[in-house]
Amino acid sequence: MSNYKNSTYLCVIPARGGSKGIPNKNIKDLCDHPLIHYSIKAAIDSSIFDRIVVSTDSFDIAKIAVACGAEVPFLRPDCLATDKAMVEDVIVHLLKHVEKYDKRYDYICLLQPTSPLIEKADIIKANQLLLDKKAVMIVSVGESPINVSWSQEIPEDLSMRNFSFNMCSTNRQCFKGTYFLNGAIYMGKWDIFYNKKNYYEQETYAYKMPYDRSIDIDNEFDFKLAKFLLKERIE
Repeated sequence: MSNYKNSTYLCVIPARGGSKGIPNKNIKDLCDHPLIHYSIKAAIDSSIFDRIVVSTDSFDIAKIAVACGAEVPFLRPDCLATDKAMVEDVIVHLLKHVEKYDKRYDYICLLQPTSPLIEKADIIKANQLLLDKKAVMIVSVGESPINVSWSQEIPEDLSMRNFSFNMCSTNRQCFKGTYFLNGAIYMGKWDIFYNKKNYYEQETYAYKMPYDRSIDIDNEFDFKLAKFLLKERIE
């Protein structure tokens, strides 16, 4: 690996207290650990970051995040704690605090606590891709379990008259893989995050992750699936 330690790295993990889909989602027990434990542990185990900081509005999340090994230097204001608050604004708010009381870092890595299947190797490889490509930003993507070209609209009357069966008869091996934004990792230069520039208009590259590590917990089904996959990994 390139000598990335010539640069400075800040890891940011946003974790809002309120959650409509799953109450207290970010600290809900998942295989004997709070959900946020997994992203913090992956960040620590990667040995890349100079600081790992959690942005939250919740005292409970802050307490657990610190116990897991992260820093929580402040609680974010209420205006950035609603379900309509943009994560970009949350990140800028945190970076302004870090710049005021610490310094600017060369690279920022945004990890989501709702991606518990992430491994330290994913962070390390994403960083290596960032350096190899001399990229401005690396964004993680998950491999889709189905090919999007097989998906078609169904009319209101449920008729299959115009459904393309030729598409469905094509061998799976003939399709190239398709990917979706899995939200697990955003890693890039400080200025891109600080100035809220479009992440995808810059020199941005995709870090590919398999579907079984791309689960983003948004509802109870996602949570059950993540629990199943984690148990498989542990056993």
